[in-house]
Amino acid sequence: MENAILSNQTYFDDVTQLIGNTPLLKLNNMFKEQEVFAKLEYYNPTFSIKDRAAFYMVKKAIEKKQVQKGHTIIAATSGNTGLGLCLASNYFGLNYLCVTFDSVPNEKISLLKAFGATVVICDSEAESDEEGGYVWVAEKLNEKIENSYLIDQFTDINNPLVHYMDTGHEIWRQMNGEIDYYFSTIGTGGTITGVGRYLKKMNPNIKVIGVEPEGGIYRKVFKNQKYNFDTHLINSISDCFISPNTDFEVIDDIIGVSDNASFNMCYRALQNESLCIGTSSGCVLRGIEEYINKYDIGKNKRIVTIFPDMGLKYINTLYDLDFLESNNINIDKSKKDDNLKKYITQDFAKYKVKVAEEKWD
Repeated sequence: MENAILSNQTYFDDVTQLIGNTPLLKLNNMFKEQEVFAKLEYYNPTFSIKDRAAFYMVKKAIEKKQVQKGHTIIAATSGNTGLGLCLASNYFGLNYLCVTFDSVPNEKISLLKAFGATVVICDSEAESDEEGGYVWVAEKLNEKIENSYLIDQFTDINNPLVHYMDTGHEIWRQMNGEIDYYFSTIGTGGTITGVGRYLKKMNPNIKVIGVEPEGGIYRKVFKNQKYNFDTHLINSISDCFISPNTDFEVIDDIIGVSDNASFNMCYRALQNESLCIGTSSGCVLRGIEEYINKYDIGKNKRIVTIFPDMGLKYINTLYDLDFLESNNINIDKSKKDDNLKKYITQDFAKYKVKVAEEKWD
């Protein structure tokens, strides 16, 4: 796949050509002793990495005649895959029914509906793959709806395959093969598995490190330890079950990061790198920092990661103080020069000009 950002073409024929070949950015301000690079996947059409797998899974289903124009695609998703499936469904003339849960940010729900999806919202208290859970509901709807096809991103091999063929190849090319570590969050397992397999094929010495919220279960399973899933606030990753698409053989280690640390990292990325990133990006970025601090990996290591989506999808959660306070998230936010306020309050008050309310004080 080739897009306008990295191509000399002046235009493209359709939106699917904008999928992939996203830019790679060096994070110069947040890391001084290592070279850390982030692949900005919110440059995809629906602003997340999930466009890659969503389009490829639907394309392959059509090629195998498992679905055809006018049929209905059903998928259980926390939102980003759903948006990618909206793109694919609109492109191929399909209907799309998105099954999600009530803790998904309203911004994502609104986007799904705007793209034309029928959205089914399930109780987030229910175990995902048990009765009443969003995965279970999607499976039952597929049984009942005529001419429907269930896209299961947790088991569909085309999910990790597209990251092996495209995402991993892009990273290798953009980094000129000079990679010491690859860090990735774990959700469906598609990205870490596909990218990890490709990078290790090219250089078996590359370390693949998984990152998940503290409440997740992947690191306990990886270490053959007993585990219990605890709910967390990092949308789209580390559910209460192990996705079959996760290949633990390509993973060298998995670490857990607290919600508070993940959210704070998003604000640090805003302040230090001018990047508005989503919660899973904050999680993996904090994971890199904690790993560097915990282990003596040496200086000048080249570390690459992926920012799956953008922060604008989380305006009413990640970037909303009321939400943060209600979930006991304490943001260490550096303040601007408060002296600036006096000019507004002193000289412009009679014009009904005022400083926007700031709850950070």
